[in-house]
Amino acid sequence: MKSYAKINIGLNILNKRDDGYHNIETIFIPIDVHDTIEVSSSDSIVIESNIDWISNNDNICYKVAKYLFEKHDIKRGVRIFINKHIPIGAGLGGGSSNAATLLKMLNSLYNLNLTLENQKEIALLFGSDVPFFLKNGIAYALGRGEELTYLNIEFPFYIVVVYPNISVSTKWAYENFKEKEEPKKIGYASLFSEAIKNKQLFKDIFKNDFEDIVFRRYAGLISIKNVLYEKNAFFASLSGSGSSLFGLYESKQDALRAFEAFKSRFKVFISEPNFLIKYCERE
Repeated sequence: MKSYAKINIGLNILNKRDDGYHNIETIFIPIDVHDTIEVSSSDSIVIESNIDWISNNDNICYKVAKYLFEKHDIKRGVRIFINKHIPIGAGLGGGSSNAATLLKMLNSLYNLNLTLENQKEIALLFGSDVPFFLKNGIAYALGRGEELTYLNIEFPFYIVVVYPNISVSTKWAYENFKEKEEPKKIGYASLFSEAIKNKQLFKDIFKNDFEDIVFRRYAGLISIKNVLYEKNAFFASLSGSGSSLFGLYESKQDALRAFEAFKSRFKVFISEPNFLIKYCERE
């Protein structure tokens, strides 16, 4: 099963909560970049991949499988093969997407009869944005990222995503974020639809609060953002806590020019408008 990545349009960090997490406001948009997950029978829970990355016990998919097997008294094991294409530590939600995709797969494979609400409760145990990946669509997110309102809206733009070959720890980003004196919700949900009609509003409204600290530590990322604009992006931003940046383009020609500008140095992806239409319609 395909496990898709996402970008964040805007990331408004509101305040630190008593449980140690932060309340945020953001728009999640799925993009046409995906890993593939396959499962088969095994005597134990085994994680395999096309790349060397994380051992079994530390892998989020291992943790999801172990939780479900213990909770539902499943005595068998499962072999989980993850064909990774989504970069790690990129702000694209690859691990969270993998966890949600596996949760859906195991629910079906073992007839666990978990409702979507049941799955959301479990997903949140493994990451703040894991619940988003359980359902298809563009979503306005509050809380830790789990309070989701799915938006019935077309997003008719090309998205060019640049992964600059470095990983940024989300934990580090939050630990180094300076709390705001007077945080407030901006109301991204309604403003998002307005910005689609008037593209200039993207720059005016949607800011990623992590950009300042991430750009201070990784100064080269600023030049990537600048080049995205030079290639006629009407909006460019860091995604999540980084390290990936993305640009939004009206025309395929401009998106391809941006792709060409980066492809020799970095991993670059293009997500087309028709992908998003098909993705949001499927179940």
